[in-house]
Amino acid sequence: MPNDSRGAPVPPIAKGVAFFLVGVVALHFVATFLWNAPSNPIKESVGDQVSGYMRPFFQQNWSLFAPNPVNAEDELRVRAQVEDPQTGEVTTTEWEDPTRLEWTLITHDPAPSRASRLTSNLHRRVNTAWDALTDDQQAILGTDYQDMADWRPLADDLIASQGGETSNRVANIVRADRVTTGYATQFAKALWGEDVVAVQFQLVRTPVPRWDVRFDPPPENPQQTVREFGWRPALVDPNQDEAAFADVMDGLVENRDGETP
Repeated sequence: MPNDSRGAPVPPIAKGVAFFLVGVVALHFVATFLWNAPSNPIKESVGDQVSGYMRPFFQQNWSLFAPNPVNAEDELRVRAQVEDPQTGEVTTTEWEDPTRLEWTLITHDPAPSRASRLTSNLHRRVNTAWDALTDDQQAILGTDYQDMADWRPLADDLIASQGGETSNRVANIVRADRVTTGYATQFAKALWGEDVVAVQFQLVRTPVPRWDVRFDPPPENPQQTVREFGWRPALVDPNQDEAAFADVMDGLVENRDGETP
């Protein structure tokens, strides 16, 4: 009797599944390579698709580890212009710090909710987009804008500053600016009422003390990096639940005031 050492034939469906899985893994490696690669024409042409795939599940922040651990506190600050409905007078509020309000959710909680990271994530997104810009474009972001129904005026100015050609870096900062303006509007309305007509925000970075001086009294005027954006008209998304957002903010304010000695 002949000895047939060949195994049973592989079913076509198994071959199909194997080829599919190999293709998925290959595409994942290609996307990861493009995500980590320096700026180039191919990366810019598919940047939005790669970004949508990598975020949020495959993005990693290696700053958690040595030799460059996170060494600063990043905060988002917001202030607003509020119009008196009776007199039409517009007043400017003081700067408020929603990031510090969110930090009250972290105290004594090993598993805080996502609400404790909203402005930290916003800060990282906007700051990353800012770093990709030229000095002239960064200066444009500090300009006040009044008519911003679609954020086209800001985009046009940024595009004009780089010779009239669009790019991913312009698209990224315009989206980040709009998203942060929407958050700032929600936050301002929760704190200062429905008559908010414009908002302004800052990115603030404060270095944390080195390990060897961690027990020293904190300096009265720490060195801070402040990136200030210009005034933007209040932006309200019709799908936002302003009442629910205001309830959360009220709770955070109570947490903060309860911690104040």
